[in-house]
Amino acid sequence: MNNAYAAGLWVFAQSAEKFGGYTATATVRQQIQLAASVPGLKGLELISPLHVTLQNAREVKGWLEDAGIQPVSVNPYVWTEPAWKRGAFTSPDPAVRQQAIDRGKEAIEIGHILGTRRMCLWPGEDGWDYHFQADYRALWDREADGVRQLAEFDPETRIGVEYKHHEPRTHMLIGSAAKAALLGCELGLPNVGGYLDFGHALVAKENPSESVVLLSRLDRLVGVHVNDNYGQGDDDIMVGSVHPWETVEFLLTLDEVGYDGWLTLDLVPTREDVVAACAHSIRALDAYQSLVRNLDREALRQAQREMDAVEAQRLIHELLVRA
Repeated sequence: MNNAYAAGLWVFAQSAEKFGGYTATATVRQQIQLAASVPGLKGLELISPLHVTLQNAREVKGWLEDAGIQPVSVNPYVWTEPAWKRGAFTSPDPAVRQQAIDRGKEAIEIGHILGTRRMCLWPGEDGWDYHFQADYRALWDREADGVRQLAEFDPETRIGVEYKHHEPRTHMLIGSAAKAALLGCELGLPNVGGYLDFGHALVAKENPSESVVLLSRLDRLVGVHVNDNYGQGDDDIMVGSVHPWETVEFLLTLDEVGYDGWLTLDLVPTREDVVAACAHSIRALDAYQSLVRNLDREALRQAQREMDAVEAQRLIHELLVRA
């Protein structure tokens, strides 16, 4: 496996938590330069209009080129703003839904200028908080209609819906790999699928590796975010810091299904030096990928065919000892 490493540009913005920030706010150009200083980092996901707009897209493209950074995706900002309080694509207000769709279309157009045909769509306000609050059929219909309009706007742009179980809503509408896959299959459009965030899968009580298989067997795996957490909330901490073995299995499974896309760091280094946190995560990924390359896969497959847990664990632990 030889996946290239990217990061979300938001990783290099002000590091903050609900109680405040700990580092100085940087301009978009400074954030790009900071990202370029991370050894091994080759790409960036950007959010429109936070990082880039139609008006400054060519200027931002120049900044990326000067830094030697490739654009991975342009993702529309459809959360936390007052307009999205009752939902973005699922808002009961048709004007708000149209605003979300227009913002998504603009992100696609910006992607054309930057040179990417990929979108990570996180519908962070689409969901519900209380029982009896929502008409679930209406929510699903609206979500599907909004995503369909974006997908049909440019069939060459792959749209991955980044699923998340909860936060900021108590229940997100697209809260699992299965729901992201279902949305793509229901629409019947080949450019719609799921964006798999390792940490989101953990919070949803999924096995991230199984989620890889589910999405990829339907050709719905659009992109991947890597990070870690303690399984309760979206901590976005350094790769492998809590679930190293799950991360190794995740990378193995990505390789087994033939995923050759970006591995994008989605971290929130609240108190840590952002360049050091990203560099450590990339070193961890390199080390884990080396383990994957050195694994006796045929022996592991034989153990898996027989559902032999002892032999499978022996092979993995032997790999660790050799490393």
